[in-house]
Amino acid sequence: MDLKNLYKRNWFAIIYFNFKMLPFKQAIKFPFDFYYKVRFEKLTGRVILKNNIRRGSIQIGRAGADFLAKTESVISIKGNLIFNGPIFLGNGITLEVNEGATVEFGKSVRITARTKTISQEQITIKDNVGISWESQIMDSNFHYIRNTKTGMIHKKSAPVIIGANCWIGNRVSIGKGTILPDYSIVASNSLLTKSYAEYPEHSVFAGIPAKMIATDQERIIESLEPDLIIELNKKFNSRV
Repeated sequence: MDLKNLYKRNWFAIIYFNFKMLPFKQAIKFPFDFYYKVRFEKLTGRVILKNNIRRGSIQIGRAGADFLAKTESVISIKGNLIFNGPIFLGNGITLEVNEGATVEFGKSVRITARTKTISQEQITIKDNVGISWESQIMDSNFHYIRNTKTGMIHKKSAPVIIGANCWIGNRVSIGKGTILPDYSIVASNSLLTKSYAEYPEHSVFAGIPAKMIATDQERIIESLEPDLIIELNKKFNSRV
């Protein structure tokens, strides 16, 4: 038990959600941890845990940007919500899975504070993805649009796929039909509204709308290369 964060947990949400949304054999392990304020709008869908069913595997409301004030998380599950492993969702998130829709998270996903994930069809976020604060992922326009000359009406939603090991900066908007290749980096404040599957892994995307601006780039993960981080901090923070 993490005693340091004991008082920050929302024990009502933990007990209520685990036993309402999971089979008893899974619920009794309390895989879902909730922190601070949480509001459950609708819980009429399904939650599916595929791997690593253990205490606190899925933490909601804890991870986040410390400089942002703590706000209420809002969760609505009317479709299918699938977890493939441990995940951290930040404080003040919105997670909405509408009827007939599916949202699937890979393992070791970390999404920080005040993000929005809203699905009317399908959103897939693969393993080891990091998404920074106040970003949003939506697979729908929510309204149909008609061409006034041709009368053509396009489908209002399309699946979103975020490849494994992607790193997405703060305040990025990801719209319907977006497909990101593995190891992509997306610059802050960018807008993505199409498939980028034609581009190679380790590409960097930026802009409104986002375009590829670099290749052969990767984020250095602090927890995987701590010694390198120390060396880089000494190198770049030293004063001459």
